[in-house]
Amino acid sequence: MKDLLNLDILKRTFDDLPVGVGIFYVPDLEDVRSIEYVFMNKVILYEMRKERDEVFGKKVTEVAPEAFEHEGGLMVLETYRRIAAEGGSINLGLVEYSNHMVAGTYECSVHHIQENYVYVMLRNVTDLEQAKNELELKNKELGQFAYIVSHDLKEPLHTIKSSAQLINDIYTEQLDDQGRQLLSFIGDATGRMTRLITDLLDYSGIGEGKELGMVDCGQLVEAIRQDLSSKIKDTNTTLEIGDLPTINGYETELRMLFQNLISNAIKFSKPDVPPHVKVSAKKDDQWTFFIEDNGIGVPDEHKEKIFRVFQRLHSKSEYEGSGIGLAHCKKVVELHQGALGVDSTPGEGSTFYFSVSDQL
Repeated sequence: MKDLLNLDILKRTFDDLPVGVGIFYVPDLEDVRSIEYVFMNKVILYEMRKERDEVFGKKVTEVAPEAFEHEGGLMVLETYRRIAAEGGSINLGLVEYSNHMVAGTYECSVHHIQENYVYVMLRNVTDLEQAKNELELKNKELGQFAYIVSHDLKEPLHTIKSSAQLINDIYTEQLDDQGRQLLSFIGDATGRMTRLITDLLDYSGIGEGKELGMVDCGQLVEAIRQDLSSKIKDTNTTLEIGDLPTINGYETELRMLFQNLISNAIKFSKPDVPPHVKVSAKKDDQWTFFIEDNGIGVPDEHKEKIFRVFQRLHSKSEYEGSGIGLAHCKKVVELHQGALGVDSTPGEGSTFYFSVSDQL
């Protein structure tokens, strides 16, 4: 059987690949300890700190006996044996190796070649996983910092707002128009700051301590329709809801996402034109949702900018808001391993769309 595998062809094909590729022979399909190295490309030999003649044709028990003592190593070798016997392929995902030759985190997949043979693909992702873990830690620390700072800012703001209200209530007869106007400015400014802090707290808490579950998006958007009923009535909005699926996701965050996008579609309407908002979904490789409106639209040069924190295209006097809403939406979509974007024609309307991964 070994003669069927032309090592010269394997060497030319696999040696210069940027990922590790190894061929294993399992002479006894019932015995994991019978596995032999047939071929290892340069990447795997480098990871193993071995020369070809130290590995080729030798059993794993000779070259790396400790692999059978390590739970993860034994699991991987048992997978080689099973695939060699039964055929097929399997992606093992991230595998931890720890022995005198190899230590780190690897992406690993195993594929059947022919009877008794498998080939294995390995990619060292140790540095990538370490960077990812460090980034997650930094993001968690940043979220905690944002929570603490925002929480501590709320109390003095409340004191300022309450004091301004007391001055207005007690001394209103002694204040002239300018004094009362200044107190009104203080009240409005502290109110905006309080809303901004609340938005920051919400932004930093997206995805924290939440559990995945099946979410009926149709019911979710219907509930949002009820929550926005006053705004819908006051603006004479038509909200059209298509057939929406049930998906795996974070319900609170998805509610925030849909509500922000629908609220924006109502808010950024054209003067004297009743808003018309349509919510729909389409399934290709994954579910994509669409929120379409007939509003003022978004200029091409701002289609990326609007998803950043504190980015506003209009003054507060034109449209109220903190400038965080679409950044919220982007973070929620990223939590669901999807993408968020917008198609828009200024003066005609916009269609915001986002996808949700099937692999959550």
